[in-house]
Amino acid sequence: YRYENIQVVNKYNGVSQLTKNGRVIYKSRIHINGDYILGEFSSETEAAIAYNKAIDMLSGLINVTYTPNYIEGISSVEYASLYHNIILSRNFRKYVKSLMGR
Repeated sequence: YRYENIQVVNKYNGVSQLTKNGRVIYKSRIHINGDYILGEFSSETEAAIAYNKAIDMLSGLINVTYTPNYIEGISSVEYASLYHNIILSRNFRKYVKSLMGR
């Protein structure tokens, strides 16, 4: 339990690193009555932004508070561009649409 032995496994909420077909990918997921996979991304930053986008989509639809990821090292313009271009999984989008119909 020494400080020098501590390793950061998951830097961002809802993001995990996997190896698939010999390459590293990042899977983003959010827990709402079970896990919803948001997608698989080539960078940890994209996966973290996908999680933030999911939080934004759920805002006002369910009564749960999620902690958004704070992403260092990118400009607000780059963040906005990535946010706009990320498409979340069909399953998650269908779930959000069902909540909006209530």
